[in-house]
Amino acid sequence: MVIVSIILIIIAIYLAAGFVFAVAFIVKGVTKIDEGAHGATWGFRLIIIPGTIVFWPFLLNKWIRASKTKEE
Repeated sequence: MVIVSIILIIIAIYLAAGFVFAVAFIVKGVTKIDEGAHGATWGFRLIIIPGTIVFWPFLLNKWIRASKTKEE
């Protein structure tokens, strides 16, 4: 039972971090990594929130790499 509780806590922390990331990502990050998202509506941004929460480590990595290539 303790192992299940630990796993659920880890999942909750992961999803909470994903939600915090998703807020920043839908405001600024989505246009940095996807040129097609320029001028995207808030409806589109709301639709991508669940996927952003789940895949936030990959999107963060992509956002960081996109920022580095635009600075150079």
